[in-house]
Amino acid sequence: MSTKGTPHFIAQRITALLLIPTIIWFLISMVGHFGSDRAEIYAWLSDRTTAMVMAVFLLALFFHMRLGMQEVIDDYIANPDTRSMLSFLNTFFSLVIGGIAFWSILSITLTA
Repeated sequence: MSTKGTPHFIAQRITALLLIPTIIWFLISMVGHFGSDRAEIYAWLSDRTTAMVMAVFLLALFFHMRLGMQEVIDDYIANPDTRSMLSFLNTFFSLVIGGIAFWSILSITLTA
């Protein structure tokens, strides 16, 4: 009996639970800042608490995305070479885009 899927399953559920309150916070924040100019959004993101919640939101979002795409790749790609290439690209894309998003939040917070 294989236990390879158990950590993946648990990580998927934990990130999903973490995303529920952070998505609600993000949506409420975006509705509250509707019509705000760039300076107001920059000032809002400069707050350390806002930046920390946004960083947790983005990291959980990209990790959850990676887990979900990995599940699709594992389930529907039969060729092992194609599966390994797509798994690598999935991880690479998630790290690059998540890293850029995290770096953006960090640079806004530290330069303000």
